Amino acid sequence: MRTQSELSSPRRARSFILPAVVSAVVLIPNLVVIALGVEDFPFTTAPMFAHYVGPDSELYALRLEVVKDGTAEPFPIEETNLNPIEFQRQLASWYYRPLADNAPFRDLSGEASSPEGFTSVMSGYFGALTSFLRDQRGIEYDSVGLYVDIVDSSGTLIESKPVGTYDTSTQTYTQTYEVSR
Repeated sequence: MRTQSELSSPRRARSFILPAVVSAVVLIPNLVVIALGVEDFPFTTAPMFAHYVGPDSELYALRLEVVKDGTAEPFPIEETNLNPIEFQRQLASWYYRPLADNAPFRDLSGEASSPEGFTSVMSGYFGALTSFLRDQRGIEYDSVGLYVDIVDSSGTLIESKPVGTYDTSTQTYTQTYEVSR
């Protein structure tokens, strides 16, 4: 028969070994990922953290510009009931999915996976947007231009590229983004 001190010795060992093993299983892979600079699931579950953004990183922002009677002006985001960040997220997440290999925000899934599908999705988006502004706000435009602004990590504009235009009279979106290879 075992004594009380003999029984508690294996329990004590388990109480130290089990937490050490569990900690090692969780901690060691994370330390390896940190040391190697690799970020991937399950170590980085949010796409916004899937790459390093430093002082020399270039970032992309979608921007709309409207034209009325030949005069261009910023798109009136405040008239859409969305704040500028929500507006950009909605446009980038749900609609703008360019087909060019090196285009920002590229995604070849779903309805927009062909040039015709992409044009249809973008025409539908801008059609609904301009109809809302016309019918609910009494604001009409000749066209809406879509731009990708390349900014540095502090938000300073580096370059702006036109990527498409929606013509309200024909209710058609035309992709203008050209890929230089």
